[in-house]
Amino acid sequence: MDLSKIDGLTEEQKASITQQFSNETEGLRKKNEELLGEKKSIQGTIAEQAEIAERARQAAVTAEEARLKATNDMDGLKSHYEKQLAEQTATANESAKQAKEALLARDKSNAINSALTMIHDKFKPLAKATLSNMLNISYNDQGVAITEYKYEGNVVATNQNELKEWAKGQAVFKQIMTGADSSGAGSGGGGSIAGGGTMTLTEKAIYLNENPQATL
Repeated sequence: MDLSKIDGLTEEQKASITQQFSNETEGLRKKNEELLGEKKSIQGTIAEQAEIAERARQAAVTAEEARLKATNDMDGLKSHYEKQLAEQTATANESAKQAKEALLARDKSNAINSALTMIHDKFKPLAKATLSNMLNISYNDQGVAITEYKYEGNVVATNQNELKEWAKGQAVFKQIMTGADSSGAGSGGGGSIAGGGTMTLTEKAIYLNENPQATL
């Protein structure tokens, strides 16, 4: 911490402030290390418990297999193997499903956050809901994301640049986009938008958000 730019402090005061700052910083550092240590400990405990449970499961499977072989129970052994295969397949499918859902959630979040950069801050919550409903993400055989924005059942854009160009031609969107002039969002009155025409429900929501005291 540089105190040289603060006039009027004696060397003793500087030393005292510096020491206090160091003590507080060290305390925060230690507390952070403690929290990280606790987190790692909890994660380690969970991982250990999962490993112990898996070892116990495998031991039970092996023991049952040995029992069936010892009694020459071929039908039971077949059923045993089929059960293990079914459980392993279900586990693999669930892991794949969770991974796919996590990937989809990440890609949707990235696409929406990117699209919101072209929207005025005050209208982002409203626009986020609309964009989320428009957005559809799928994956090709190579696992590459295919992004589509649909409006009234039609694909209007496949990337942010296309979405921006399309939005410029839409009354609702162009009023809330960054760079819109003062005749845009909120300039209408009495239930009509700039340039004439009756407001849609979305346009009314935008107008009332811009003009909290207004009535329509």
